[in-house]
Amino acid sequence: MPLGIYLTLDQTILYNNNFSDVSGFKITGTVFSDINKTVAFDTTGYTIKLRLSKDNGSTDYLNKTCTATVAASGTWYLSVTESSLPTAGLYLAYIELTKSGSKITSLNRNEILIQRGP
Repeated sequence: MPLGIYLTLDQTILYNNNFSDVSGFKITGTVFSDINKTVAFDTTGYTIKLRLSKDNGSTDYLNKTCTATVAASGTWYLSVTESSLPTAGLYLAYIELTKSGSKITSLNRNEILIQRGP
């Protein structure tokens, strides 16, 4: 089991209830095994969950299972559907990996701003 994992999100601002793109909207990111975020963490065999909180984890505002894009590269996505994002506000995003009864949570938190959609 790794000592720690680190998350990078590709989006830092999202709009809830904005689904003008007919192909679907996705939140994307990468899991790394080092603090400098230079070595991707292989997520093969792990269940990947994106979680949002306002107070560093005691209350979930989002707890959704993601899909690995390329597991060996640590990349993943979460398809966003109508009403799946929380209300407008500033949240802390982190990733949680589970496999065979073990759980790893990213050591860093990414701020993500959910803005009210049009």
